[in-house]
Amino acid sequence: MLRRLLLRLAWFPIVISFCLCGLAGGMFLAGDVYSRRYSGRIYPGVQVQGVRLDGLTVAEAALVLQTALPDPAALPLILRDRERTWVRTWADLGLRMDPEATARMAYQVGRSGTFIEQRLTVLQTLITGRTLPPVVLVPDPLQAREALHSLAAEIFIPPVNATLIFQGTEVIPVAGKAGSELDLEATLAALPYAIGITREGVVMDLLTRPVPPPVGEPGAALTQARDLLARPFQLIADDPLTGFTATLSVEPSDVARWLVTTVSEEQTGNEDEPIARLVVTVDEEAVRAYLEGVDLTGGEGIGVNVERSVAAIREAVEAGESQAKLALLHYPRTYIVQPGDTATSVAYAHGFPLWRLLEANPGLDQGTLQPGQHITIPSLDVLFPLPLVTERRIVVDLSDQRLYAYQGDALVFDFTASTGIPSSPTIPGVFQVLSKEEEAYASSWDLWMPHFMGIYYTAPDFVNGIHGLPTLSNGTRLWEGVLGRPVSYGCVVLGLREAATLYEWAPLGTLVVIQP
Repeated sequence: MLRRLLLRLAWFPIVISFCLCGLAGGMFLAGDVYSRRYSGRIYPGVQVQGVRLDGLTVAEAALVLQTALPDPAALPLILRDRERTWVRTWADLGLRMDPEATARMAYQVGRSGTFIEQRLTVLQTLITGRTLPPVVLVPDPLQAREALHSLAAEIFIPPVNATLIFQGTEVIPVAGKAGSELDLEATLAALPYAIGITREGVVMDLLTRPVPPPVGEPGAALTQARDLLARPFQLIADDPLTGFTATLSVEPSDVARWLVTTVSEEQTGNEDEPIARLVVTVDEEAVRAYLEGVDLTGGEGIGVNVERSVAAIREAVEAGESQAKLALLHYPRTYIVQPGDTATSVAYAHGFPLWRLLEANPGLDQGTLQPGQHITIPSLDVLFPLPLVTERRIVVDLSDQRLYAYQGDALVFDFTASTGIPSSPTIPGVFQVLSKEEEAYASSWDLWMPHFMGIYYTAPDFVNGIHGLPTLSNGTRLWEGVLGRPVSYGCVVLGLREAATLYEWAPLGTLVVIQP
């Protein structure tokens, strides 16, 4: 019994198909008759939101729709984008129903396209029905545009750039994900036909378009990250002021905790939009926390300048390098006064002018130093307010009254010099070029000093430096012909040509070493 029933059911689609084909053939053969019968009237099966319009004229259908459709003003206007909705009123967008346009649209069902397309549409409408949305009238397109534009920011889903996930020392690439934004023009164009009436209210679907991420794939950043984690990262300490050197090897597992990605935009050199790319960089807080726990010297008075070192590590990582030079700082030290010491001798012995020593020891009576007394020696960093340039350095030898200039390890200049007299000596120590003036004036001695480069302050408002042979205001050139022995009041004096040459060669920040 069950088998016979299944066999009958199996023939059912075939029977239906033959019936439909016969009906279609009949429709094609009787097409003209059917068309004449519904001339000026809506074909059967057409409805608008459940309101059937079979056989009605356009005018009759418009009248029926005017009374049968719910008043849209009484229903909320639900703007819909996938799972998200926004509720507005019809008045917000300045919309109203258009029964006449809706009736004309219903009348056009089965009356557009080729003859065969028309007959197929009529047949399909008769069998399965055709439900149409009501046509919406937009009396004020500007009001609708402004209302939808005000929603654009809420509708916008930002794209997600490609990134890298660091799990231990493993680097996992993650492709970018497109976002979406309101397609305002397409939504406005579809607005008259995009309305549907539901139990919840009048629904309008907002049209969106994809927004591709600026960076869809990690690209070279993936290789860069894996290379960075393939070996330890070297932190190099090399202090030209004290001669201290050290290297700290950071294991890849620690480096991985530093790494993050960001997006960088680069100009291509023309008027095109900049090209975005994924960049491997560091989480500065993570690097800062690591550096704050580093003790390079074991209490020798040198520490890590955390902020400047973080910047150096970030630059190295972004360049794909596996090492960075640490920026160092120098702590103040304590000196125990020895018999015969004076405040001036202690200051000079440690490479500082007297006022710097007194500044570091408020209340110190420089005339009553006692053996065993503790004095604070300032940090060397007070003498170096500018970024230090070490690729070029100037060395002044007080013993042989000469000035040497080096680029790297190569000697560039060897000049005869004159330094300070015993009553106003040039202080030995490490300094840097602090300032440059083509023609500086020393009012204390009425001296004009050509190609002056300041190197240290002998007082808060007075600087000693390197310069050419000075001239008094009356035009007298001082010390000409006596270079090579101490003659100045603390400055390093060169010949005019030599001073001009050095002035052009040495940038601000250049290391200056004055040897006893």
